[in-house]
Amino acid sequence: MGKIPLLVAALLLAACETPVPWQKAGVERSVLEGDVLICRHTGMQESLHATASMINFPFHSAPFWGAWPPVREQFVRSVEADRARVEIRFTGDCMQGKGYERTSPPKVQT
Repeated sequence: MGKIPLLVAALLLAACETPVPWQKAGVERSVLEGDVLICRHTGMQESLHATASMINFPFHSAPFWGAWPPVREQFVRSVEADRARVEIRFTGDCMQGKGYERTSPPKVQT
């Protein structure tokens, strides 16, 4: 039963972070895709570096958590969510640094 709120929170977060294409005048699609891959890789590396101190070896092992595996799992999920947000931010910063802008999402007609 405790997993349902986490699932709902993950779905809401995913909805908020829907990827929006990037654009830059005069750039071919292949160059854009290459830049996106480079920035995603950079974002991933930077996010791992930024969140490395959250899961360090002495506190991530069984003796520290002992009889609290559910608490440990919640902690790990929380750190992964933080890492994902940091990765999105670093990827966006990289793309903006290369001169790209986000395009507006298409409007939904009701």
